[in-house]
Amino acid sequence: MATVSALVILTACQPSDKAVIDTRNNANDEGLTEVIISLDWVPNTNHTGIYVAQDNGYFKEQGLAVKVVQPSEDSASTLVANNRADFGIYFQSNMATRLAKDMPITAVAAILQHNPAGLLSLKSLGATSPKDLNGKRYSTWEDPIDDATVAHVVGDNLVKIPGEATDATVALRMNQFDYILAYYGWDGIHAKAQGVDTNFFFLKDYEPIFDYYAPVIITNNQLLASNPELVKKTLIALKKGYIYAANHPVESANILVKYAPETNKELALASQKYISTQYLDEEGDWGGFDYQRWDRFYDWVYQNGLLDKPLPPQAGVSNDYLTPLSD
Repeated sequence: MATVSALVILTACQPSDKAVIDTRNNANDEGLTEVIISLDWVPNTNHTGIYVAQDNGYFKEQGLAVKVVQPSEDSASTLVANNRADFGIYFQSNMATRLAKDMPITAVAAILQHNPAGLLSLKSLGATSPKDLNGKRYSTWEDPIDDATVAHVVGDNLVKIPGEATDATVALRMNQFDYILAYYGWDGIHAKAQGVDTNFFFLKDYEPIFDYYAPVIITNNQLLASNPELVKKTLIALKKGYIYAANHPVESANILVKYAPETNKELALASQKYISTQYLDEEGDWGGFDYQRWDRFYDWVYQNGLLDKPLPPQAGVSNDYLTPLSD
């Protein structure tokens, strides 16, 4: 059995700034380069490929030892931009305002090929399309782009209920609000697992421009310039992890629960069975972006007055660091 120091190190706690500065991009006792990946939230099936890459030794094959952290007050984008993490899990929609402020981040891999975001409501509400939600109570975390996206498919009468629901299904049943912008692979599946009848309206089904990328893997532009090989090696390991997860959902769900034992095992398995079908493109590859689809969403963001100036083509995105895997 390998010793702890030989394994990729994962933790559910955010280290102190000093711990990050002391460890990142240094070689450990075994000569493995230490890399920090920040999650966007608690461990879930969006992250399964990371844990698979750890458990199957894919990071170590590339000479890497990876520490996974969760942001507390700072988002993954802030940690990456400030060189406190090498990679982070983030979302194209949230990147728009950061890129407009010249935050030095670039998306280098798409975890999912299509946007799983949509509007979740109880079936008893009686909505048959997003337009039926107009004037109903909408749970918002007050992000202007998200709110504008919801208004585009629902209508202008957003009755906003600020706050963040950790369990959307429970909050709906407690009548805290009528609908919420959620992700089907977790919240939609969770509702089914609880036996709660809900409706889920995918944004992309009602407006193709909203097939933006969520989630993505970002890194710091300085790291891209100074150590592109490190980025490529990390992405090789991650690609192998996500391709394995796509082909082995049950085993991968068990790996996720192994490293995040606080995760509900039944939910993890049900979510993994769905989301494993969403990792790869039509050719069975992982990570690539369609630049036209990326740009179309940012054009919409600008045209709707959510940015002061348009973003340039292919702002904050690159396929250049993804490497085809050898047979």
